[in-house]
Amino acid sequence: MISLRGKNLVVVGGGSGIGWAGAELGVKLGARVVVADLDAAAAQRTRELGADVGFVQCDARHSAETDRLFAAADEKLGGVDLVFTTVGGARLGDVESLDETAWSAEVAFNLTSAYLVCRSALPYLRRRGGGAIVTTSSGYALLPGPDRIGYTAAKAGVLAMTRSFASAAASYGVRVNCLVPGPVDTPRFRAMNGGNAGVEQVRQRIPLGAIARPADCANAAIFLLSDAAAQITGQALHVNGGLLMP
Repeated sequence: MISLRGKNLVVVGGGSGIGWAGAELGVKLGARVVVADLDAAAAQRTRELGADVGFVQCDARHSAETDRLFAAADEKLGGVDLVFTTVGGARLGDVESLDETAWSAEVAFNLTSAYLVCRSALPYLRRRGGGAIVTTSSGYALLPGPDRIGYTAAKAGVLAMTRSFASAAASYGVRVNCLVPGPVDTPRFRAMNGGNAGVEQVRQRIPLGAIARPADCANAAIFLLSDAAAQITGQALHVNGGLLMP
C-alpha cells in the first residue's frame, strides 16, 4: 500500500479535474496538502478536503506567482516534499486563427507554467534533501492536433522539459516525471466532444473500453510521487486505456 504519511504535497491546478483528484488522494494517503489554483473560488471547495488543507491562489504563468506559492506552502507545511502540477488546457481553432498572441498564450499556459512550477519548487525540495515532481502533458504531445496546434506543441515541450529538468535535478535527489493523460471524463471533456454521443465515440476507440477518470490519472501521479517510484525519473507515464501505445 502506497503511503504519503509524513510528506508535504503541493498540487498546482488542484481546484478541479485531475489536480483535485490528486489532492484528494494525497490527503487520503496521509500527506499534508496545499492546493493552488488560478480560480479563487476553488478555496471554498478545498475546505471539503479537510480543515488542514491549505489554499493559495496562483497564476502559474508568472514566476513571481510560483515563487510566492512555494514560499507560502513552505510556511504552511514546514517544508515541501512533493509537487504535482496539472495546469493547462487547449484552445480549439484552425491554424489561421492561431495568431502570435494566441500562440504565446498557449505556450505560457501549458509549458511555461510547468517550467516555472518546477523551477520555483526546486530550492524547497533541495532543502528537504530531495523529493519528487510530476508534470502533466497530454497524449496530443505525440499526435497531430490540427485544431489545437499550440496545445500540441506546448505539451510536447512539457515532455522535453521534464526530461531535462529530471537530469538537472537528479544530483539533488529530486525526481521529475510526467503524467500523460489521454481522454479523461470531465465536464470540460464532455462539452468539447459534444456531450454523450461524442463521448461514446471516443470510448469505442479505446482498447480497454473505458475513458479514464480523474482518479485514474491521480493514481498514476501519486505512484510517481511516492517512494514506490524511487528509481523512476525522467519518464512519461501514459494513462489512456491503450488508445496510444508509444
